[in-house]
Amino acid sequence: MSADHSGTTGYEGLLEAGAVLPAGTLAGAGRPGSAADVLTARSYAHPVLGERRVVRLVPAMLGPAEDLAADFLGLAPAAAPVEVGEVRQEALGFPAWALVHDPANGHHALALVKEMERLARQAKSKPGNAKEGFEALAVRLGRAVPQFLPTYCEEVGRIFLEQGNQTYAGTFFGKAREAERTHGLEIDEERLRAVFLEFALAGALTVKALRQYVKELAGRLDPGTAWQRFRQLCTERSAAGMAPYAGVAEDARSLIRAAGLDRAEHEQALLAELLASPAVDRAPGAFWKSWHGALIELARRDEAVRARLLEILPNPSSSDDKGDGDRAWLAVLAESGAEELLTGPRAAGAEPAAAWLRRWSAHLGRGWRTRESCADTVALAGRMAERLRADGVPVDLLTDRRRRSTTELNLLDLLLAERVPVAGPPEDLTVRRIQRCR
Repeated sequence: MSADHSGTTGYEGLLEAGAVLPAGTLAGAGRPGSAADVLTARSYAHPVLGERRVVRLVPAMLGPAEDLAADFLGLAPAAAPVEVGEVRQEALGFPAWALVHDPANGHHALALVKEMERLARQAKSKPGNAKEGFEALAVRLGRAVPQFLPTYCEEVGRIFLEQGNQTYAGTFFGKAREAERTHGLEIDEERLRAVFLEFALAGALTVKALRQYVKELAGRLDPGTAWQRFRQLCTERSAAGMAPYAGVAEDARSLIRAAGLDRAEHEQALLAELLASPAVDRAPGAFWKSWHGALIELARRDEAVRARLLEILPNPSSSDDKGDGDRAWLAVLAESGAEELLTGPRAAGAEPAAAWLRRWSAHLGRGWRTRESCADTVALAGRMAERLRADGVPVDLLTDRRRRSTTELNLLDLLLAERVPVAGPPEDLTVRRIQRCR
């Protein structure tokens, strides 16, 4: 394997992919907050089996629930659990949560397992029928043990996620939260955070559901804890590859204000964490607009942030502008001081300015829409000319491009006039091809 997995981050990536790590790989595995749980081999005996044993591989967190489920089937533990590896830590689902937290009523949960399995087989071919069946089971469960409803509905949501049905998965996630409110159930904040992140990363939750969760956090917890939970959620979403949502600044400010914290300090701390994620490239335009002041202030006092801004190429997936976002980003680079890393002397270890100009030019040619020539890009290239000549690295605007932006010819004209080194065109490039792209 070519990737480096010597550090914690690399191992956590393997866990997310479903790997089983050797026992003892990560310190603290199985503890709250750890990314890993201990995988145990649990053996069970039954009079009918004689000397043979049933062996189950189960995360340690789910071990007590597995023992109770086995007991329900007449199986008794035959030996102490053996640690055999480490796996991704997951929140207790259904019926495990019911068996661990309310074993006296566990039979109500176990009684639904076979019917749930039958409906799960329908979920792909007849999702509507399966949904109705699951809802009927929820009514039965709610009458007897409403405290089991949240984990039951979440488990149903997972069944639909396995079939790629994010809509129904999100519906049942919502039903779980509705059950908590309706029955006034006690909420395990850490478990709920893990489940919320699980469904959010699976694409089952809308931004509306996310903001509702944030609103409920503020209502349930003290202001300081609510802010910390929110900040953790935002950074975990981004670290997992989800773009920040448009209203994150508004929600952050509300929680910071309620907690009586210094707005500038905590805003910028969260923003710095979000900027570190590659997913920030896909943040909506409203995200950058709402964070503009904090972003400029943070970048002006931190050179590492200015360097990071040169790596970011904002590309909101739903953007329909005709270049306004690109011009706004160039203005951010100028106002924050990041532009000076392109126009001033090259710092030790910094990449050539030509590398940034190549990336930015390719960025302008993204998508299917033909954009007008970006005059601001050409003007910036003019300010970069002295640095580009000093670096002596040819600017490559034409190689490996599926589509050409209308800015490239103007850039080429400027760079050649300023005696900036320019890479030669690929052999298959023709003037006619460029004209067609225009």
